[in-house]
Amino acid sequence: MKKLWASPSLYRQLENWTKEYGKIYGIYEGTRPILIVSDPDFLQEVFIKQFSVFQTRFITMLDGISQSIALETGVNWRRQRHVMNPSFATNKLKTLNPLIDGSISDLMNKLVEHSNSGEEFNIYMDYKRLTMDIICRCAFGIDIDLQKNPNHIFVQKVEEFVGVHGVMKSSIFKMAQLVPQFRNILGRLYLAHNSARKYINTTVLPLISSTKQLDESAYAWLLNRLHIIVEQRQETPISRKDLLQLMLDVMVKEPIEDSTKDDTKTNYWLSKDEVVGNTVGFMILGYESTSTALAYATYVLAKHPDVLEKLQDEIDQLPIDTDDNISDEKIKEYRDYDTITHLSYMDMFISEVLRMYPLANLALQRCAVEDIVVQGINIEK
Repeated sequence: MKKLWASPSLYRQLENWTKEYGKIYGIYEGTRPILIVSDPDFLQEVFIKQFSVFQTRFITMLDGISQSIALETGVNWRRQRHVMNPSFATNKLKTLNPLIDGSISDLMNKLVEHSNSGEEFNIYMDYKRLTMDIICRCAFGIDIDLQKNPNHIFVQKVEEFVGVHGVMKSSIFKMAQLVPQFRNILGRLYLAHNSARKYINTTVLPLISSTKQLDESAYAWLLNRLHIIVEQRQETPISRKDLLQLMLDVMVKEPIEDSTKDDTKTNYWLSKDEVVGNTVGFMILGYESTSTALAYATYVLAKHPDVLEKLQDEIDQLPIDTDDNISDEKIKEYRDYDTITHLSYMDMFISEVLRMYPLANLALQRCAVEDIVVQGINIEK
């Protein structure tokens, strides 16, 4: 683990080990053995054929401070998934299309400015702002014009969390990985530490007329701000077409006990902490993964102009959306949701980019709930 933590890129280190040791090899996280797998047949057994055995995830330090679908297991995971699945139905995604098109229109204007300046620029940074802009508009219903305000505090805090000096690289997070039994306690201590800093900033320092402020961790800052957003939406119940509204519609003040005690059944509700935890999760996970995928896709197109030409030809053959209800003439030029689903070559291209440059590989983790043998390899509970 020491070599993995010291690496500037966890993915690159795992990739190098895969080239050296093969598609299936093991490492130790403290005293716990872990298999690193990139074999498609093995993964199909884990994620599909033997899903009932591999339905739990690793416990992380964040489990103690956040309740989201990305971290939950068992009945709680099933319930949250049941609640949020409708938000990703085709009819729901169609309603978000104008919001996404608006963000893309802002990006295109930015790229024109870059082109007119004649100076080099890093398009990855523009993709990050685009992604955060779309997340804020579609998931939370807030328009803070991130592409014209690249130094916005939301972008800074998410960057601080996922960056090379973020919580994943912190000593307390590493300790939690090495001593799994104390992960929940360490998570609570992490949150308590930040609560103490917040109290000192808001109560103690003003009493002594101090202008200095103690830094609040990025994750705690995001949790606090999204708690405020949720409370504001509750106080002004205006119906909106976004992910947060869907969760607010089923939010309850107190958890509902399932009198049937049947693990195969689910209740349709979310707690406030789950709503906040999921909003933070969507912001963090969607931000880094989507912007990185766009950057890799752009890199591949720059290296293979023939592929770029094929993609452009496929796009040009699609009809233009002429919806009279859309006022922005630039947005009218974009293809609608239904026609985009017919871009077969585009779909293959994106799949190939993700195969060449896999994303969020460390997030795809599973634990066995019972002893099992997969392709001749013994995996203990």
